[in-house]
Amino acid sequence: MDAPHNLNLPIGKENESLKEAITKTASYVKEHGTIIEEKLKNDDNFSFINPEHEYYEYYQYIKDHVTPQPSVPKEPYSFSFMSYDKNISLKDLEIIKTTAAFCVANEKTNYLDELKKEFDEDSQLSFLKAEHPLNSIFVQFINQYKQIKNNALGPPLFNYENSDYKSTILRRSFQRAEYYEYSKEAENQKKQLTFLRKVQFAAFDWTNFNLVGKAYLKDTDKVPLDFAELSLKKIDKTSRLDFFDEKDSNNNNERKGKKRKLRAAGETRLKKKKIETEVREIECPITHKMIPEDRFDRHLQILLGDPDYSAEREKFKAQHKISNLSSEGVFENIKRLAKNTAD
Repeated sequence: MDAPHNLNLPIGKENESLKEAITKTASYVKEHGTIIEEKLKNDDNFSFINPEHEYYEYYQYIKDHVTPQPSVPKEPYSFSFMSYDKNISLKDLEIIKTTAAFCVANEKTNYLDELKKEFDEDSQLSFLKAEHPLNSIFVQFINQYKQIKNNALGPPLFNYENSDYKSTILRRSFQRAEYYEYSKEAENQKKQLTFLRKVQFAAFDWTNFNLVGKAYLKDTDKVPLDFAELSLKKIDKTSRLDFFDEKDSNNNNERKGKKRKLRAAGETRLKKKKIETEVREIECPITHKMIPEDRFDRHLQILLGDPDYSAEREKFKAQHKISNLSSEGVFENIKRLAKNTAD
């Protein structure tokens, strides 16, 4: 903006920051009202808003002719000791921070190299390897602790010996607060837009539609992934999520797929009784116990070799006159007689 020649202008490299402050203050007052001037009147950094100041007329000219435009504030520097990935569990974070602190404290003895050699196969310290996803966070903490140890400041740097360093801190604090308000307002606008979209979606007449196709969902479909769990980075790679266990997933799907069928009163009991009556049993001629037909052969083979039933066995042979038969013949004869008796 070209100012009239009769105005006293802040010219020179040393007045660039003052000129920028006048322009921004005039634009801010133009947008939010003169009440801002009342708050800044006693602040020496904004003394140009007082009539006795040499640049007061220039400030008034800028305020009268400036057109307030919505400006996007610049994102401030991130905090040096808070800039790391938050998708990590507290336990793993404590392990990484403690390891980084010990490595920096014992930097002269190459403690980090010794750790890599000694715990190369340890899964809890696998983040020491460059290919591990948490290695970058470990390196960040190493650098942060080195800054603390060496009493060095990370960006943004400024000279504390300069008498105006307090104004620098205040200006950066104001910029951070301004960006926070801007981001908060942008987030509220986004929420409002999302709400209006939901209202528009709900306003549709969903009862009036044409069927264009059907989608059938199978019971064997895999369980959907839990992205909140996936985004959580872990030190131990051996820990797996449930959805990798295909066997358990299939079993769960099978259990969900089965439906309970209500039966009439007494139907289950009658069905069970029917199944029991269908199983044919044969009375053992030696022990006189009822044995299922499918297990009768094995039952006889065991008895013929069991010395505890030798008396019953000899008595049965004497009654049926089969003492001159071999063991195999005795087995076949007893089986034939028992089945004939059962029939």
